[in-house]
Amino acid sequence: MMRLFVAVLIPPDLMHRLAQEQARLKRHLPDRALRWVAPENFHITLLFLGEQPEERLSAIREAVQQASSEVAPFTIQVQGLGVFPNWNRPQVLWSGVEQGTAPLTQLAQRLQQNLLETPERKPFHAHITLARIKEGQSDLAKRLLMQVEPRKNHLFGAYEASHISLMLSELTPQGSRYTELERFELAHP
Repeated sequence: MMRLFVAVLIPPDLMHRLAQEQARLKRHLPDRALRWVAPENFHITLLFLGEQPEERLSAIREAVQQASSEVAPFTIQVQGLGVFPNWNRPQVLWSGVEQGTAPLTQLAQRLQQNLLETPERKPFHAHITLARIKEGQSDLAKRLLMQVEPRKNHLFGAYEASHISLMLSELTPQGSRYTELERFELAHP
């Protein structure tokens, strides 16, 4: 079995700027309730497939190739900070995507149609996860809001998305380790 997902990866310069923001937040929120994502793992998830048998890999590759061939390269603008699902019960701290949401959503929907028996019920929301938050942390939510509110519209950068990636996720005691299995170029006009 292989734990797989499809993603748009983040270029090193933007990864560095998000890591700087993450370091700033860590200084103000040195709390064990926050599990910080390693900067080298920053990405935009298009579809999480979970555990998949190796014999399904060729069908997955074919579906990802088909989806990537239907969308031309586009600009992604990473901007702002927020939480999922809401400020009453924050579980994920993220940086958002301001520009590029339409093609990202199109890719996510096409991947769901091609790879899932039942499409996901929750709407796709393009983002980069910076931290996960343990449940029941109302005092942390207030402190987090104080740090995020001034940065809710901060522009972290933009880049050209030219491909999507099939990723392998391995769970280790030190956290998740991601490996790009294959890169699929987006359609060229």
